[in-house]
Amino acid sequence: MGLTQNELSQLSGIAQSVIAKVENESVDPRASTLKKIVEALNRLQFPDKPHIVNDIMVEELITLLADDTIQSAIDKMVGGNVSQLPVISGSGSPIGLVSEASLLAHGAQTMGSVQSVMQANAVVVNYDVSISEARELLTLEEALLVTKNGRLVGLVSRIDMVRALRDLRDTSQ
Repeated sequence: MGLTQNELSQLSGIAQSVIAKVENESVDPRASTLKKIVEALNRLQFPDKPHIVNDIMVEELITLLADDTIQSAIDKMVGGNVSQLPVISGSGSPIGLVSEASLLAHGAQTMGSVQSVMQANAVVVNYDVSISEARELLTLEEALLVTKNGRLVGLVSRIDMVRALRDLRDTSQ
């Protein structure tokens, strides 16, 4: 591919000294190091394909604050035709997720705050997490909250991943 160690370092986020040691076979790299290098090379070789969650996430989000009412969450969910609503702090950091499932689990309750129905253990991933990692997480989770520098920047749901799989298939044909 004609890359210098410095260019590969910038693409992969791996220190140039580590890349040099791997190239000279003076160190056996960790699996995580190899994974970052391979992902960087894939992004370079196939720039039109999605590689990280940033490539497939929904960026225009309807969000809630913890002290919003449950009724306002229901109204936003139905009005926005969405299945998940991230709950954020005043600084924009994700603190939970209100989903159709979390609302249904609390019955017909519409009084009270979102904090009482939100999933506080929602899975949060960095924007540069690989599509393959996200796909594995989505076999267990409804949605992933995506952050950059600690602030919510997007959401990836199962249907977003299914669309990405369809798009990958379409570009490979």
